[in-house]
Amino acid sequence: MNPQILKVEKRINADPLRIFQAWLNSEDFAQWFLSGEGIGIESVHMDPRPGGKFIINMTMDGKIFPHEGEYITIDSPNKLVFTWRSHATENQDTLVTVTFVKITDTTVVTSSKQKPQTLVTLTHEQLINDIQIKMHNHGWTSILESLSQWID
Repeated sequence: MNPQILKVEKRINADPLRIFQAWLNSEDFAQWFLSGEGIGIESVHMDPRPGGKFIINMTMDGKIFPHEGEYITIDSPNKLVFTWRSHATENQDTLVTVTFVKITDTTVVTSSKQKPQTLVTLTHEQLINDIQIKMHNHGWTSILESLSQWID
């Protein structure tokens, strides 16, 4: 099978640095990294440096589902690249790139203050079939929505 690529984008009302840091702080990460209804976070362990590893233990129906990987690129506040492996990738390494681009022509006004906006683009490569694409599209879309609500 040919590897497939998934791309998910979300505008978030915060500056790129704040959003970027939320991806590398395990306490913050555990609060917003929710991939869908009924899924929780049991624990998050991170070593946020190139070559450092992470493990995210998600829970569903009383079971723990480990998601793990290794940081490849940490370019604050512009880009994160990491491997991603879980039961949903059939325990094969895949590649995730997350970019954070400040939207300069649009600001959101709340309470007479202007908030910067960032376009977060997540690209997930090396998925091997339509089922993996569908599962990860749902998960990453939910995760970016959860991040947006948590950070706002």
